[in-house]
Amino acid sequence: MNPLTRLYRRSRAYRVVLYCLFLPLMVLVYVLSDDMWAKYTQVGNLTLLAVFLLFALWAWWYGEDRDRRRAASAAQDNGASWADGNGR
Repeated sequence: MNPLTRLYRRSRAYRVVLYCLFLPLMVLVYVLSDDMWAKYTQVGNLTLLAVFLLFALWAWWYGEDRDRRRAASAAQDNGASWADGNGR
């Protein structure tokens, strides 16, 4: 059995965390499917959609950049340069 499947089936806390992480996605799907933006013009709809996408892009970039900075900091603490890639 896949370890993630086993974790999902056995851990209630893991399921709650996943549900909380998917809540913003479900809200976005609801907003789009309920036509909540019907009062806005097409330009307004595209602007709001672009804002959502830019926020998602920023969140992804920030996570990747944070990981890169942590790896560089750990490599510096080990006395290696960041360009080594393996921290030796």
